[in-house]
Amino acid sequence: MKAPTPRLLVPAIAASQFAPPFMISGVAVALPALGADVGAGATALSLVETLFLAASVALLLPAGRLGDAADKVTLYKAGLAAFALCSLAVGLVSSVPAILALRFVQGVASAAVQAAGPAIIADAVPPERRGRAYGITIGAVYAGLTLGPICAGALVDVWGWRAVFLAGGAVVLVLLMPIHFMLRAAWRRPPARAVHLPSAFLVIAAMLALVGGAATLREGASGYGAAAAGLVLLALFVFFQRRVAAPLLDVELLVKNRVLGAALLVQWLLYCNAFGAVFLLSLYLQSVLGEAANTAGQVLAVGTLLMAAIAPAAGALADRLRPALIASCGVAVVLAAALAATLLGAGSSLVHVGLVLAVQGVGFAFFSSPNMTTVMNAVPRERSGIASALSATARSLGMVSGMLIVAALVSLNLGHEPVGADPARYVATMHTAFWILAGVTAAALAVSLMRPK
Repeated sequence: MKAPTPRLLVPAIAASQFAPPFMISGVAVALPALGADVGAGATALSLVETLFLAASVALLLPAGRLGDAADKVTLYKAGLAAFALCSLAVGLVSSVPAILALRFVQGVASAAVQAAGPAIIADAVPPERRGRAYGITIGAVYAGLTLGPICAGALVDVWGWRAVFLAGGAVVLVLLMPIHFMLRAAWRRPPARAVHLPSAFLVIAAMLALVGGAATLREGASGYGAAAAGLVLLALFVFFQRRVAAPLLDVELLVKNRVLGAALLVQWLLYCNAFGAVFLLSLYLQSVLGEAANTAGQVLAVGTLLMAAIAPAAGALADRLRPALIASCGVAVVLAAALAATLLGAGSSLVHVGLVLAVQGVGFAFFSSPNMTTVMNAVPRERSGIASALSATARSLGMVSGMLIVAALVSLNLGHEPVGADPARYVATMHTAFWILAGVTAAALAVSLMRPK
């Protein structure tokens, strides 16, 4: 079979990467209905998202190494298939522990997709055209994020929360078919020690400890002890990466390549705003303002709709102007959105919520593809796999960091009570979370403005 040309490859990857964010964004809308059906409180609902993100960030670096050593295409296809099957399985179970376990496995599958997809594009598209290529794929991701809440809201209102997972899994399987026929797999056995397994286990243990600690802070010493253990394990992971022959995290590369290191740091800090804000506002719309799932989905789609519309143009602009400058403007806009979110109250209008999401969407659109261009152009072609994985790791680490902040605040202030049990306390918790996220975004803006050319 003839290998696909870059002209065919980019739309194929973009189409296949549309599906996972379509389902992921829909889950946020389905959470209140899921909690009411299976008896899950505020902390359990935060774990539905946090465990997924934690697994994704923990396995991204091993997935990037495996893709470079074996075959990115095989990894990409397997990740999409596993993602779809886990989604279907979640829609068929009623046990909270089973749902959480499946979400963790789904996060592992997502890591394979995130690490391999951009690397496949980098292998086929020359550097001077990558901005446009990544703009198209990121636009497809944002299109999935846009349609996810809208479709999920309609599905929840008509058939319930299970329909979101069942429909999402089916969509992923359908969109996997074109990529299966257009990209030929050529799996080769990876060399011994291509992936340093002790490092992989160490980072997985660290992420699980952090998630468990954030979810149990209300319990006292055990929760704080687990969170502290997670931080210690992460420190040990970084320490050992400088002493193993084939590290998962190339610390020397980040230290020596200041352009790459700064771009990844900004991406990590900024993406703390991404999913934490969606999670908070989804629960706020349905549990505090009393809006239906369908209405909440339509409002949540405002920001991602603007991302989908603007990201391709921002990527093309990054091919002509300095990408870091465009990305910095995006960070400043996201900061404005976080500050606006601190003004939301129990009687706020849907217009106010929609404005917050719209401003955030514009900011992320101007940041994402220019920053991705900076990352991929900062390394030679043979390092594209690990650069792609590092970028996805920074993005996912930001999202899981934001969700850990939210989960910790939810655990401390709400515990296992339903979100709607005390709307005033939820609003106060949301305000605290957005003030913290605004501070993190301000740090991201400072780093972005000072990053090397």
